Amino acid sequence: MRQLKSTEAQTTSFELRGFGHPSGKQTVAALGQILPEARFFDDSVDDIRATRLVEFQGDAPESDSSDDQTWSDAVVVYRIGQCEPVQLIAEAMARGAAGILTEQLLPCPLPQCIVPDVEHAAARIEATLIGRPDRQMLTVGVLGSTGKTTASLLVAAVLRDAQIRTAYQTDLGESDGVLQTTPEHGPQSGTDSLRWLAEAVDAGCQAAVIELTDADLRHGRHDAIEFDVLIATGRTIAGHDFGPTGLNCALERLTPEGVLIISADDQVGMRSARDAGVRMVTYSLRGAADVTAKIIDQTDGVTTSLVNYDDTTIAMETMLNGGGMLADQLASVAFGLLIDRPLHRLVETMHTMRTFPGRMQQVACEHAANAVIDVAGSPTAIASAIRAARASKGQGKLWCVFSIRETHSSEDLAEVGHLIERFGDQAVITTSKDQKRSFLKRSHDVLDGVTQCAAFRLVADSDRALQWAIGEANADDTVLVLCGASRGNARTERLELESLAGNIRKQQDRQPKIDPACGSRPRLRVVGVR
Repeated sequence: MRQLKSTEAQTTSFELRGFGHPSGKQTVAALGQILPEARFFDDSVDDIRATRLVEFQGDAPESDSSDDQTWSDAVVVYRIGQCEPVQLIAEAMARGAAGILTEQLLPCPLPQCIVPDVEHAAARIEATLIGRPDRQMLTVGVLGSTGKTTASLLVAAVLRDAQIRTAYQTDLGESDGVLQTTPEHGPQSGTDSLRWLAEAVDAGCQAAVIELTDADLRHGRHDAIEFDVLIATGRTIAGHDFGPTGLNCALERLTPEGVLIISADDQVGMRSARDAGVRMVTYSLRGAADVTAKIIDQTDGVTTSLVNYDDTTIAMETMLNGGGMLADQLASVAFGLLIDRPLHRLVETMHTMRTFPGRMQQVACEHAANAVIDVAGSPTAIASAIRAARASKGQGKLWCVFSIRETHSSEDLAEVGHLIERFGDQAVITTSKDQKRSFLKRSHDVLDGVTQCAAFRLVADSDRALQWAIGEANADDTVLVLCGASRGNARTERLELESLAGNIRKQQDRQPKIDPACGSRPRLRVVGVR
């Protein structure tokens, strides 16, 4: 195992590259050089040169301003099924396009570049045209089964604390280094992701943090980007076929001098990293690693732990509860050590992070049960959330309110039912408003993994499910709301989470306030061993 302080590992410290403005230069892309596997259909040419791509939305190009009438320097991108080919050909010929990038031969006299996958090809061309913005910044990719969004935001916080202007792109929102937004579009990849990186370079960013989904990695949607650092959170996700995992695909995009930050407890991921021959920095809550931590206490929504690196141990208090959250913080601390930040400063940065929407988000109340909101959707993420809530619930019971979503398979629902029965004390199953028609069948899928079915309460209306759970729970109980909020885009997810948190507070406020003098006999907390 490599030690971060060793002579060999010291070469993994990064100097942030100077940033440029790629949009200020006009780069000519030779498609034959960028895409050696491509075939050209035109007897008069064996290559196509262009300075820009033109992409169609529906039956119209994305850019159609009055000063953009000729396309003699442009390659038109044709995506099968996304636009009318006759309209595209007519527009391209009328404006004198340099050629067409396509997956199939079109009945058109213009030069055509035929490729196996137009999305991959367009991204590689765009990367060349805009000057490889990923090479002008420190580019960090975050992947894994759980904790990607949290780790991405923590890494961005570490970079900002070091006075480094940072762009980031996560499920909860994005920033180009100047403006923070919650866009209405979903996670970006391909040409969209490259253009976002170029905007970040233009804004003066020296680093970019990108949350990577397993599906995007396996489908090659980030193949035009090279990463300086990869951070693997949770566990390596095994594919449903015989293809490579998302981590295998990401490691192919790691630069030769790049570093992988990975949990020492992820044996599958560690084996993949060793097979790829990449440099690693490890973190762990259980065993030996470069950066380790041990949880000392979890009470009142605060987790206290001891963080160890080399010969230094520092106590850390944070409101990000649970082992999963602590693992994400350790990964961020390991990254901070790579950019030469002192350990005590990194611990202070972790302490300042209070909460993230939908990521073990706490909704506390003095006279009613505390609530915790988590958007965990997969059984792995749900198991992590339930364990974290159980560890920090104190002396009360753990109530689990699970909302069924259309993305859950029957097998996933049965596994979730088993997890809730095993780790929870009370269970309430509900669903979203648009899934009420299938609630009866889907709820029985949950019960397929349960032995004591009578212990589960089924309530189709999610508002009434919350009302019942909070009303029946005692003041020292914890209600874990596994909402599985919509992950289509950041704006929708944030609005749903804000609405859910507001509904929970409303239900908490409705609970009667009990005079402490009339309460039950006080309990003694054991703080030591005789």
